Amino acid sequence: MIEEFNKIKQKLDGAGIEYRTIEHGDKPEDSDRALGYDPDDRPHHAGAKAIVIKGRKSKNYYHFTLPDDCRLDQKKVKAVIGERWSFAPGEEVKEVTHCIPGSVPPFGSCIGLQTHIAKALTDNEKIFFNAGSLTNSIEMRLEDFVVVEKPIEVDVTE
Repeated sequence: MIEEFNKIKQKLDGAGIEYRTIEHGDKPEDSDRALGYDPDDRPHHAGAKAIVIKGRKSKNYYHFTLPDDCRLDQKKVKAVIGERWSFAPGEEVKEVTHCIPGSVPPFGSCIGLQTHIAKALTDNEKIFFNAGSLTNSIEMRLEDFVVVEKPIEVDVTE
């Protein structure tokens, strides 16, 4: 998991991107507090959560990044991937991403998946996220994330 965190930092450093890393406890409110967000005001729209889903027919995995305060819309996601889907079970998430659920970063490219970013996340100037670890977070400008990751922007939230 630290390996994924280091891959992300190498990618950002290699592109000359400014970012801030924070080490914190393993509870969601710990990362909020460490980054200066009110943990009592969860979830945060600037929190970028990464979700891995699995196509029911193809068995392919897909990586979606959306605001922490949003949910995936079944029909919109189906329209994007062309099939019915379900959330990848925790053990499969760990096997595919090398990260435990809750620590999957928005950088699908660092874990072998194409990143799809929800249009709703693009409302933010900055985003913050767990970076392959429940105890390491990164905060960075959304514009820089888009430049370095080159995600596919999709409308997939409710």
